[in-house]
Amino acid sequence: MTNKGKYYLTTAIAYTSGKPHIGNVYEIVLADAIARFKRMEGYDVFFQTGTDEHGEKNELKAAAEGVTPKEFVDKVAAIIREQFDLMNVSYDHFIRTTDEYHEKEVQKIFKYLYDKGDIYKGAYEGLYCTPCESFWTESQL
Repeated sequence: MTNKGKYYLTTAIAYTSGKPHIGNVYEIVLADAIARFKRMEGYDVFFQTGTDEHGEKNELKAAAEGVTPKEFVDKVAAIIREQFDLMNVSYDHFIRTTDEYHEKEVQKIFKYLYDKGDIYKGAYEGLYCTPCESFWTESQL
């Protein structure tokens, strides 16, 4: 079969603040179907999925379980990966936002944007809502 070129496919990365749910599995199975179809068409597919492991919810849940945030997200990420593997998902790479290489690349990107003046240090005043993961100002309440 002729190689039709590269085809990159990624999913949203699952939050690790709780066990995976049908929404995680639904999305990954649909993405897997696309990846398999594109491979059948002759594309060189790179299919990536993974987990988003940062956030206050993870810290709070880890504390409630008496473990470190890293121990907590390691456990949940393993469950998510097991479920994806159980579904025989054909991903090529499973990224975790706590992977050292990922953290280093993100730092490079932020430094680049900071050096260009696209982002800056500043102060923000508002209220943070952990359940909805949003900042709110007084006028929004």
